Amino acid sequence: MSMNKSILATLIAGFVAAPLAVAQQQPPQEQQEQPPQEEAQPMPEQQEAPDVSDAQIDAFVEAHVNVNDVREEYTERLQQAEDQEEAQQLQQEANQAMQEAIEDSGMDIEEYEEVAMAVNADPEVRDDVMERLEEAGVDTGAPQ
Repeated sequence: MSMNKSILATLIAGFVAAPLAVAQQQPPQEQQEQPPQEEAQPMPEQQEAPDVSDAQIDAFVEAHVNVNDVREEYTERLQQAEDQEEAQQLQQEANQAMQEAIEDSGMDIEEYEEVAMAVNADPEVRDDVMERLEEAGVDTGAPQ
């Protein structure tokens, strides 16, 4: 028996959108008109990107490659899950495997997330990571 496609799509979307992914720079989307608010709320201050070392970037790139390998493997397995219980078990296994992939690279989860924040906030760090990913043979989707 095959699992309900909408449940599968929800599980895969949640799995693929795991917080351990590096967000690549996306072109700005057209702004949608927001309904006027009664009072203007102050904009939250943008957090400063944490400083990251070359060694942290190298470890991050290694971890990112390994996390993506785990994600690809488990996405295929999730698509073949027979029921929701099996899919949830696979998702838990995948999350554990991704954590181990990060730790095997010499980083802890917090450090990995800090570098990911720096990648998102600092164009220099992002360019450095993208360059190293390309050197590692990872298709970043960046024009060449």
